[in-house]
Amino acid sequence: MSTAELDALIDRLLPRVLADRDLGDGRVFTRLHLQHLWALSCLYAGQCYDETLLIDRLTTRLPRHVILSQDINTVPAPPRSYYS
Repeated sequence: MSTAELDALIDRLLPRVLADRDLGDGRVFTRLHLQHLWALSCLYAGQCYDETLLIDRLTTRLPRHVILSQDINTVPAPPRSYYS
């Protein structure tokens, strides 16, 4: 997937993710927002890609009124087990 395609996908899905009140108030972009945006974008693109690529592209695409949480950096969180 090209960066232009990823940027278009972020622009399309980001408002939906920020508006989801189950993820937060939409003023702070958290790791939970990131995980949902990554999963949705993989689903829409029909392929998965490295989460760090999303983080790199996302930092320039967030609206000015949305703060990037400190828990988001270039190291993805470890996967959660559904059986633990």
